[in-house]
Amino acid sequence: MAANRVVFNIKGNDYRLVVAVAYRFAALYIKFVGTHGEYDAIDASTVENLP
Repeated sequence: MAANRVVFNIKGNDYRLVVAVAYRFAALYIKFVGTHGEYDAIDASTVENLP
């Protein structure tokens, strides 16, 4: 996975949140929010912006 991406497990691993971290600006950019099944269908290191 890209060094600036972090994946959070939410609600007992039912949902996933992928964020890009801009450490220099102390900012998080939401790249993906979805179920565990939807997460399995994406590449967390390259997913961009929510649809």
